[in-house]
Amino acid sequence: MDEIIQQTRAVKDLSSHVLARLEAMLEAPAWQGGGRLPPEAELARQFGVSRPVLRKALVKMRDAGRIISRRGSANFVQPRADVVPSAADIQGLSIQTVFDMKRCMRFRQVVECAAAEDAARLCDLEGIRGVEEAHRRMLTLPPGEGVFEADFAFHMAVAQATRNPYFPFALGTMRNQIKLMMEFTRKLQERPPDQVAPRVVEEHQRVLEAIKAGDPVQAHEVMSFHMKQSVIRLLVEDGT
Repeated sequence: MDEIIQQTRAVKDLSSHVLARLEAMLEAPAWQGGGRLPPEAELARQFGVSRPVLRKALVKMRDAGRIISRRGSANFVQPRADVVPSAADIQGLSIQTVFDMKRCMRFRQVVECAAAEDAARLCDLEGIRGVEEAHRRMLTLPPGEGVFEADFAFHMAVAQATRNPYFPFALGTMRNQIKLMMEFTRKLQERPPDQVAPRVVEEHQRVLEAIKAGDPVQAHEVMSFHMKQSVIRLLVEDGT
C-alpha cells in the first residue's frame, strides 16, 4: 500500500515538473501567437516521461485555459498577448483565450453591422469607391503578402463609408486583437497567412453589393452573417 502511495506521489511530482517545463516553453516568443503543439508521443519523448504523465500536465494546462484540444488528440496553444487599446477608458483589455475572442467578435458584430447599415443608408459614392478598392485589393493579393491587412482594410473602408468617425475609431482600437484572432484561426486551420479564403471573399462581395444597392437591412444581414461565420471559422476545424 505504501509503495502504491509513493508511486502515485511520484507521478504527481513528475507531472508538476512537466507542467512547469511546458509553461516555460510556451513563454518563448514563438508561442505568443499560439500554435499547434507537437504530438503527445513526441512531447513525452522530449520531456523523458510517459504519455500518462504528460497528459496530466496537459489537463492542467487545458483547465487553466492555456491550451485547447482540436482534431482528436491534437493540442493547440491559445494566443497570449497583452494588447492595450488606445482608448484610455478601456485600458487593460487583452486577448488570452477563445472566450476573449468570442466576446471581441460579439462587439465587432454590433459595431460592424451598424456600420454596414449606415454605409448603405448613406450610399456615399466616395465611400463606396473605398470599399470597392479594398475588395479589389483582397482579390488581387500578391503571393506572400499576408491577408490580414487587406481584410482589415475592407472592414475599415465600410466603417469610413458611414462618414461617422466613431465607427473607424472603434474598429481601429481593436486592430491588434483582430489581427491576433485571425492569425490564431489560420494556425488552427493550418492555412498559410497569404491564402485568401473564397468564402470570405464571397461574404465581402455581398456586403459591398448591399451597400452599393443602398439597402440598409440587407447590409446589416450580410455583415451579421459574415461576423457569425468568422466565429465558426475560429471554433470549427474545417472552416474556410
